Amino acid sequence: MGLVRIGKVVRAIGLRGLVGIAGTDGALAALEEVTLRRGGEPPGTRKVMEARPQGRVWAVQLDGVSSREAAEALVGCEVLAVREALGEAGEGVYFWADLEGLAVVTVAGEAVGTVTGLLETGAVDVLVVTGGRGEVLIPLAPYVTVDRAAGKVVVDPPEGLLDLEVKGREEKGGPERGG
Repeated sequence: MGLVRIGKVVRAIGLRGLVGIAGTDGALAALEEVTLRRGGEPPGTRKVMEARPQGRVWAVQLDGVSSREAAEALVGCEVLAVREALGEAGEGVYFWADLEGLAVVTVAGEAVGTVTGLLETGAVDVLVVTGGRGEVLIPLAPYVTVDRAAGKVVVDPPEGLLDLEVKGREEKGGPERGG
């Protein structure tokens, strides 16, 4: 039973202790409990009393959190769940934990690297891929296909997406100033 990251507490909501959790893609709707972890502190498990979408976050009532102050104290905590409790994400939807560690290759079979993280940007999530090219950021766009059964992500990148060659910085100049 491994714990996987499903989101992060980003804010308190209202006065009765609801926490706003981002990055879950609906995983909270099916969970009975979550584990909260912050830095070097020991993780703690809490029952999920209520979970509902509210804009770009989930409004969640956790057992033992009954005031705004208690909810604010949890801001910044990572939210973890037992992977087996999540079930399947659905067609074309992926839990972040299922993508981390997958190999990333181009449609031509060229290795790009391994998914080492994910960034939530608001519009589209972005894969952080580390490999021979260094660190590459690849948006989860229509040119990306996730093949979990094969354990890889296949990318048909637009021109320039994977080009990381740095040719040196040019000095930025402006118009000459009279003097």
